[in-house]
Amino acid sequence: MRVGILVLSTFLFIAHSALANSNDNIVKIAAGNWPPFIGEQLQDFGQVGKTIQEIFAAQGYQVEFHFYPWKRAYKKASEGEYVATAVWMYAEERTEFFHYSDPVAQEQFVFFHRNDNPFEWQSLADLEGKHLGGGLGYSYGAELDQLIEKDQVSINRVETPAKAFQLLKYRRVELVPEEKHIGLFSLSKQPIELQQLITFNPKPFLTNDSYLLFSKAHPQAEALMAVFNQGLAERNASDNP
Repeated sequence: MRVGILVLSTFLFIAHSALANSNDNIVKIAAGNWPPFIGEQLQDFGQVGKTIQEIFAAQGYQVEFHFYPWKRAYKKASEGEYVATAVWMYAEERTEFFHYSDPVAQEQFVFFHRNDNPFEWQSLADLEGKHLGGGLGYSYGAELDQLIEKDQVSINRVETPAKAFQLLKYRRVELVPEEKHIGLFSLSKQPIELQQLITFNPKPFLTNDSYLLFSKAHPQAEALMAVFNQGLAERNASDNP
C-alpha cells in the first residue's frame, strides 16, 4: 500500500511541477448546458459545475467554462482546443479521444409521458414501435441506443428537454427519455398547464455515472486529470469519513 501511495504522490508531484512550469493555473473546459447539473445561466454553473470548480480550486486552479452545443463541445475538446469537456456518460468509442476522470455525478434516466397516456415497462424491448423525443447528441445507454440504431424505436431529436416536452404535449412523440432531475427542472420552467399534463414512470431505465473527459490531444490533460482525481478523492473522503 505504501508503494502505491508513493507512486501516486510522485506522479502528482511531477504533474504539479509540469503544470507550474506552464505558468497557467486556468483550466479551460468545454461544456454543454444540462441544468440543473451544469449550465451557463445557472448559479455557479450548476451543481456539477460548482463541484468541478471547487475541486480544482482546492488544488490551486481556476476553472473557465466555455459553453457550446454538446457535439461542438465534444469536437473542440477532442481536437485539444480545451483540456476537458463536461460532463459525459461512459461510451467505449470516446476512449479514442479522451481519458475518463473518476465519476463526478450520477443520473437516473426515466421515461416522461402524458398523464392521459400511462406507460409501464418491464424491459426496453417493450419500447419497440414507440416514438421518442430526445436530445441532440445524447446517448441513452448501449441498449436503447441500439434499439434506435436498428430503427426498432424511432426518435425525434431536438435541442432541449423543453422542446421534447412540447412534442409530447402535441402527441408528436409518446415518450421522452430524460434524466429525472433534469426533466423535472425543465418542466418547472414551463406553464403550469404543461406541468400538470406530463409525468414520468419512476423506474429508471439507466442509472449512470458522469465524468470529465480529458482530451488526449491536449498536452496537460493527463497531469490535470491526476490533479482532479486526487482532489475528488479527498473531497469524497471528507464527505464520507
